[in-house]
Amino acid sequence: MKKAIVFAGGGSKGAYQVGAWKALNELGEEFQIACGTSIGSINAAFYVQHDFDAAYEMWSELTADAIMANGINMDRSFETIFSQRDQLVPFIKNYISSKGADVRPFHEKLKAFFDPEKFFGSDVDYALMTTEFPSMTPAMIRKSQMAADPENGWQWLAASAACFPVFPVMEIGGKSYVDGGYYDNIPVAPAFSLGADRAVVVDLKTENNHEGYLRHPRVTYIKPTRDLGTFMNFEREVLDRSMRLGYNDTMKVYGRYYGSLYTFIPNREEARYREMAAAFIDLMTRMEADYDFSGTVRFQRINKSPGCATLLAERCPRGKEDELHFFIAALELYLKLIGRDDKPEYDFDELLYELKSEVYGLYPMLEFAADDAFARVKDFAAGRTGKNNPELKRFEDLRYAIVVTSVVRTLQQTRYGDAVSPAPEEEQDDEPMPSAIFAALEEAFPAAAPVTEA
Repeated sequence: MKKAIVFAGGGSKGAYQVGAWKALNELGEEFQIACGTSIGSINAAFYVQHDFDAAYEMWSELTADAIMANGINMDRSFETIFSQRDQLVPFIKNYISSKGADVRPFHEKLKAFFDPEKFFGSDVDYALMTTEFPSMTPAMIRKSQMAADPENGWQWLAASAACFPVFPVMEIGGKSYVDGGYYDNIPVAPAFSLGADRAVVVDLKTENNHEGYLRHPRVTYIKPTRDLGTFMNFEREVLDRSMRLGYNDTMKVYGRYYGSLYTFIPNREEARYREMAAAFIDLMTRMEADYDFSGTVRFQRINKSPGCATLLAERCPRGKEDELHFFIAALELYLKLIGRDDKPEYDFDELLYELKSEVYGLYPMLEFAADDAFARVKDFAAGRTGKNNPELKRFEDLRYAIVVTSVVRTLQQTRYGDAVSPAPEEEQDDEPMPSAIFAALEEAFPAAAPVTEA
């Protein structure tokens, strides 16, 4: 079986693909075909050369000046461009004289990293997409075609990444070429044309860009869970963030990490988390069924009003709309509500333990009716983030209130030990003191057990 790695185009956002590549290496994935468009064609060429270290080095050192003479970072804010006003005038002068940005630094970097011996001697096949100009017709260029002039093979990478009109057109063999993204920014079809049986796609946009292959049974689709910004922003912080996100998102697609907006690193068997998720679904379903929605057409003969499950399904990864991922989506809503930072990677068990400890003070909430429970959770969140927290407004959506309240109730009723399961109600009623609640937790987290007064 032949597998292909397909890298989308996206300029500076290509740093995300190096993070994804790192994760794929750790997951033991190997590919016999590499395809790409624009910056993806360059990352794919590195893959053909088996040169992850060189790719990582390039992305770790990349700056706007390494791409364009007098280069400037282009994001969505005029403030950022204005802060580079000393470079702006020289950039515009070069742009006019060169009929586009002066990309000689970019070409020199391509020459330095493109190794004809490694590339053409590799056992990994390759294809890129570019576009003939001015006819704007597609051109799929294979490794075998590039071999006609191996020393100048890098020029085809430059042609695929010639994002006209920012970059000038690329001249090769008397023909002009511009960015392959004008035709196919994610060259999955070329990968299958080269004989791939399966493909892993690394996109660079949060929205779906290749619906034809998004649900294909032989395509694994990796895309950012956060916006990566604009395609010409080479600020170090932005690139590093993209690489880290690419790694985490890939681990999530392969089931090694959990979460969407947040990143959770599990340390137990999935079955144990699924027990906790089942407890959450039980609580949420009962609360939703028992709640009096008073005229919100919940119980009409034909009911098209979306419920809690719909709210969570919309936040689950495609193809993973199950109890575990419903619980994770609900947990993320709760974390957002209480103002938890979404940048770190969280140890899932430590986080659940910590959250359970935090909501101990809401213990009597278990005895209250739904509306009173909603109010307690809302007040608890307001105490942590302030009453101006925009997330608090979501309680006007009763589905949201039911979901996050069910998360709190699940945390309160769950104990850790050899398995993750709801604690018996009689235990909670007989021993309501903190020491009893934390006793079971100490089995799993003896070093992290909280200190309580006698």
